[in-house]
Amino acid sequence: MHVFFRSIWYLLLVISVITVSGCGKPSVAVMTASLSQVPLSIDEDITLEAVHSASVIPMVSGTIISEIPSVGTSVKTGQILFQVDTLSYEEQATNLRAKIAQSYTVKVPAELPIDNSLEASLLKQGIITRAEYNRIQGRKTVESNVNIPDGLSESLQAIEKAILDCSVRAPIDGVVSAVYIGTQKNATAGRPALAIQQETLLSTIIELPSHIDSVVEMAKAQKTLTVSISDGKNVWYAELTKQNKNGENGYSYYKIQVDNPNKEIKVGQSYKLHIETGQTASCYVIPTKSILKNNQIAVVTAEHLIDMRTVVIASTIGDNTLLLDGVKEGEQIVISPTKELQIGTAVTIR
Repeated sequence: MHVFFRSIWYLLLVISVITVSGCGKPSVAVMTASLSQVPLSIDEDITLEAVHSASVIPMVSGTIISEIPSVGTSVKTGQILFQVDTLSYEEQATNLRAKIAQSYTVKVPAELPIDNSLEASLLKQGIITRAEYNRIQGRKTVESNVNIPDGLSESLQAIEKAILDCSVRAPIDGVVSAVYIGTQKNATAGRPALAIQQETLLSTIIELPSHIDSVVEMAKAQKTLTVSISDGKNVWYAELTKQNKNGENGYSYYKIQVDNPNKEIKVGQSYKLHIETGQTASCYVIPTKSILKNNQIAVVTAEHLIDMRTVVIASTIGDNTLLLDGVKEGEQIVISPTKELQIGTAVTIR
């Protein structure tokens, strides 16, 4: 009897060893990827930038003697943003003006010759005036002679312009978005000092697979396209425009643009973009629990090895996620991948 139980025990041990050694491979549940025609909506996280912006570039170099506007300061076109010290330019202008003044001389004839002409006689008799006499004679009683050295006038004009340029003004209405001036408060000609952006019109660029271009065009033509941006509390409606320049590897660029007259939407802050096409499109519908971090899914190859795919997610509806790209029809997608699954892991399919 003991021999019988001992034999049974050895048999169970052998089976368990075989099971462990042969089944040391993780067992995974899979689904076969196949395209379905489903209503297409797209969700994406975006940040927006100002459509219109300008750099404030001083035309002169020097020490800034005024306060400098900080980031977030609202400014108007033509408003003085900061003042560069004009002292050195004023001194140059004074010296140039003095040199130009010295160049002016006045010559007055010491004695005019005796004139016995008819017009002189008429002048003596009071028949014509002195002005009429001078006009007839074409004479100038005073001759001005100006002899300004070459370049002085042009130099003075340049210095006077530099003095005006020391008042650095805003090129557009907007908000100061960046300050590039260091702690020494020095302005450098030709180097940006500030950046100003207009926050009343914002935009961003997204990439979508080119195979849905026709879907977007149809949605626009049939007026079923809705584009909105939300912060979780507020919703703003936007415009979607395909750009002429296409992306790489079968992708198209689209511009999202939204009016922001009250400046409620903040530049650089994350918002939820929702595109509702009102049209159907070919998508892969998979369980949301199949999605790993960084928008990856695990697939089982023909060799029963794990491989990873980075997918393009359109949106998540309930427990399912719509995929636009990144997987091929017929591939075996792991339904509930675990963290232990790595590229190259051998698995069995249950």
